[in-house]
Formats: sequence, structure tokens, C-alpha cells
Amino acid sequence: MTAKPNKAHTAALNRIARKYGAPPYSDSPFDLQFDDMTIEVETTATIEDALKRLQKQKGKVYIAVTNKEAIRMALKCTENSRVGVMDPHGEVVRESQEK
Repeated sequence: MTAKPNKAHTAALNRIARKYGAPPYSDSPFDLQFDDMTIEVETTATIEDALKRLQKQKGKVYIAVTNKEAIRMALKCTENSRVGVMDPHGEVVRESQEK
């Protein structure tokens, strides 16, 4: 189960939503979902849960972290998966491998 969104999560989500021109909240169980891409914004405490959920999704899938310090952890957790990593501004750090 994911943690309740905090200020860092909300700020990162809003920045990334603006970057990709999407509403940050929808009926989707994911933070941001497009036809061919899904993004989950996560803190270090929730990266592993998001990884499990995202691996089942089709298209490109990304974990976007809430701060730069979490990038290293996200890269380590996703290194043997198809899940990509984004920084808190929605810049791709590692590309997702499409399913």
C-alpha cells in the first residue's frame, strides 16, 4: 500500500504534470497515466511498491522521485527491470523498456 501523498510528492507531481500537459489527478490508480506511458511519483519509502505495480503496466513506465537524493535508490531498485526513472522535474534519468 502506498503512503499518503506529502508536500514533496504533491510538488513533484504537479511539476511533472505541467511538463507533460496532463491533469495530475484522475480516475487512474497511477499518478499520471497516458495512452503509452505511466508515471508514479514516489518517495524513498514507496519506490519498491511502485516498482511492483508498474511492472504489470503496458507501455513505458517510470518512477519519478520526489528529490534528487532518491535517484540513486530508484536506479538501484529498478536496475533489473523495465521500469525507467525520472528526476523530480520529469527529466528521464533511465529510459523505460516498453512491454
